[in-house]
Amino acid sequence: MTDAIQVALTQHRGRVARSQQDALLVGQDIVQSPDWPITAGSLSRSGGRCAVADGVAISPVPHRASRAVLEALRRADQTPPEWWQDGWIGPRLIRRQVHPALCRRLARDRRTHGAATTLALLQWRDARFSVVNVGDSRVYRIGADGVWQCVSKDYTYRQSMIERGEIAPEQSVGQLYHDLEYLLIADEGEDDFAVHWQQGEWAPGESFLLCTDGVHDTLGDERLAAFYRAELPVTEQVSRYREAVLVAGSPDNFSLILLRG
Repeated sequence: MTDAIQVALTQHRGRVARSQQDALLVGQDIVQSPDWPITAGSLSRSGGRCAVADGVAISPVPHRASRAVLEALRRADQTPPEWWQDGWIGPRLIRRQVHPALCRRLARDRRTHGAATTLALLQWRDARFSVVNVGDSRVYRIGADGVWQCVSKDYTYRQSMIERGEIAPEQSVGQLYHDLEYLLIADEGEDDFAVHWQQGEWAPGESFLLCTDGVHDTLGDERLAAFYRAELPVTEQVSRYREAVLVAGSPDNFSLILLRG
């Protein structure tokens, strides 16, 4: 196991959208660009966090919602200790700090009230990781043996129907059922949202991929896994994904972060 975590990221507004509604957080840096080139770096294994947020296009000022949530996460270390969960950013801090910060920023002006975003966060300390998400931005865990696991949870109506046994995972449903059931909304009354939280050990050689739906909806899980090559440096792997999404038409904003321990 190396002393540093290698990271690479990229972002694009897509070939259809006019603006960038996604935002990325890498360490303390926020990126929100119509076309961010592949950028590489390293982060301390002793502790850190990365996140992606996807502003919901049908809401007001979605680009401001995604950024406001990541800015709140960036300030998480300034929050009361009782909001943390054993030193981790968990559902309590999302509900007590991140959502209220979004509301203070955007809920009190009728022109921005109701702005909404998803969130997917990866946090780590030494050999442990924590994943928190709301909405359908995802975090994938990729083993050194190439085995993939989605460690986030899609909060869509379709996914809830699958979990209740109302439909099979392979069953097709109308587009309406793919809509988000839970997300972060700039509205003080919309505080009854679900937050997924999962923790585990970060094993040697494992990688994590964070991405918005502009990546996973465009390529699908099978192609994401098929395009992955463990022997490639993280920058080359991110380049493969970026090119694949663009070739596929990139109908939506897309953002991705790849980390390898």
